[in-house]
Amino acid sequence: MRGASLTFKPLVVCPQPALGQRILSVLREFSLEVATPLMEYPRLGTIAAITQQAGCDICFLDVATNPEHAQQLIGELAPAVPVVALHNRADADLILRCLRRGACEFLTDPTPDALRNLFSRLWRARQPAAERLAGCVYVAVPGKGGSGASTVAAHLAIRMGFGGARVLLVDGDWLSGSVSFLLKVKTEFHLGDAIRDLSRMDDDLWQQLTVRTSGIDVLAAPASAATRIEVPPQTAAELCAFWRERYEGVILDLADARSAADTGLAALADCVLLVTANELGSLQATRRSAEYLAKLMGGRERLKLILNRYSSAGGLKREDILRALGLEPYATTADDWATMQTALLDGRPAPASSRFATSIDALYRQLRQPRGPAQECAAGKRGSWLMLHRQARIESGK
Repeated sequence: MRGASLTFKPLVVCPQPALGQRILSVLREFSLEVATPLMEYPRLGTIAAITQQAGCDICFLDVATNPEHAQQLIGELAPAVPVVALHNRADADLILRCLRRGACEFLTDPTPDALRNLFSRLWRARQPAAERLAGCVYVAVPGKGGSGASTVAAHLAIRMGFGGARVLLVDGDWLSGSVSFLLKVKTEFHLGDAIRDLSRMDDDLWQQLTVRTSGIDVLAAPASAATRIEVPPQTAAELCAFWRERYEGVILDLADARSAADTGLAALADCVLLVTANELGSLQATRRSAEYLAKLMGGRERLKLILNRYSSAGGLKREDILRALGLEPYATTADDWATMQTALLDGRPAPASSRFATSIDALYRQLRQPRGPAQECAAGKRGSWLMLHRQARIESGK
């Protein structure tokens, strides 16, 4: 990280002496070449030229001394270089106004750790899109209702979020709302709001729509089953591209195979996790779901069969399931009924030491195996859809 920060040359505009000294002191710890700090706000219309003449590629701007003047400066400079707004307290209204003007970050306490994380984010954003691996999108669907697909999706998302990875879990089953129930998530916003506001979506608005819990972001289902959500394929494509740009992993919990296929989400996903219980009725429905998905996905290569609540002591054997479905079981999750009931009542995920969580960990490790060239190419094509869509909007004048 230290090497990455060396590529930045900051301009500091800070009429507040104490705040100015703090940020300059921390910047010097990174051995950065800092331009002569400005202890007064420059005149409107001049800050972009000052930054260019000094050869700076980032600006730390005090927005507390004169918020109105500072916001105008942000508007002038943000199209050219990243602007980090500085303030001595967290003022939610001011933060929002600065972000809307174009500030990329907001710092109230410029510590070395805060600056290190900031430079790391900016460094990643600088990399050409072709050099950044788009986030993976997984769709979880039950072969038959009650197979436990929502439980698998929620626990897999939480496992993916271990270690600080940015992970999104989308409750796309507007009728059941199982994810919201499992994780005891309550919010007034849901997937339908994201679809409605997609044309004006930005990071600030997106943050308002999601809920942070168990180390992941959750986009909930509507509180009422009467709120029906339709996801047109074009909208699904733009949503997936938006998510890929911002998350390392995205898991969508959908109601059934038909909703996954008809919305286009199955075709857009890196893989579809088809979850089935190890009993005859569920397997029969799963066979039909697999046939439907494979037809609309152009094959079974990205279709992963998950045997949920599997026990070698009961139910069909793996080889019997392969013969019945024509699909090799990709992974199994343990039958851990008592643990899962306790977790459900507590509104918490299963303990990491439980048999179920251990099997989810094994599934996670299997999914994160390096992808081959063909998969990388396919993911890159799906990830670039948003850029093409935005370009089309610009060209059409919309």
